[in-house]
Amino acid sequence: MRLTLDKALAVGTALEVEAINGTQHIVITPNLAAQCGYSMESDPWGNTSIYSSLLGCYVDNKDDQTFNVGLRLRLYNPSGSDVVTHDVMQTCSYTRWASREILCDRNYMEVSRHIASSDAEVKGQTQAVKEINAIPDASGAAHSIWKLTFYTPEPVSMVLREAEQAGYGAMTTSTRLVVRAPYNTAETTSEEVDGVSMEVFRVSAYYKAPYGLGVVDLAAACPTGKS
Repeated sequence: MRLTLDKALAVGTALEVEAINGTQHIVITPNLAAQCGYSMESDPWGNTSIYSSLLGCYVDNKDDQTFNVGLRLRLYNPSGSDVVTHDVMQTCSYTRWASREILCDRNYMEVSRHIASSDAEVKGQTQAVKEINAIPDASGAAHSIWKLTFYTPEPVSMVLREAEQAGYGAMTTSTRLVVRAPYNTAETTSEEVDGVSMEVFRVSAYYKAPYGLGVVDLAAACPTGKS
């Protein structure tokens, strides 16, 4: 989803963006933007575009079909004495999800995959253990993520809290599991694919499922623009 800010509003000012999450307003720092699915760019004419992943941290997601994005734009003049605030809300509908989707944005890579919601859908998604309560650091929430194992190619495992502290984003929605990685992290690799430089990450995500513990294997490769 994209929001464009005309230069007439931003000329001579500094812009701060906050995500609206219910009654909370979260300042989107560069690190948080990469972790949570936000990016921003300006064109040569001074217009600024702000982008949000539909699966971003602070998107109001209605069953992976309707997505409400709220942003608060704070415009500061150079002296910092005056602040102009604009609240912006946008709604998008999207239902044509592929089983696996990859997003290569300016500051992060994102991959999501449909997750099984019943025994009938388990095919292709491994059932590791039956008793989720036996897993340390796994919350009781439905579809909660326990840990991520990155392949560099050696496996590097982190519980969700550790992965978030390392700058990764991971979450489940009603039907999908999504993992997001900034570029140039310790667990991403650089590879040549048909002569094109790519940033790659591979990860297995372990999550609580109705049938026990589910495992989803994910991978994303994004061009870096390097020759």
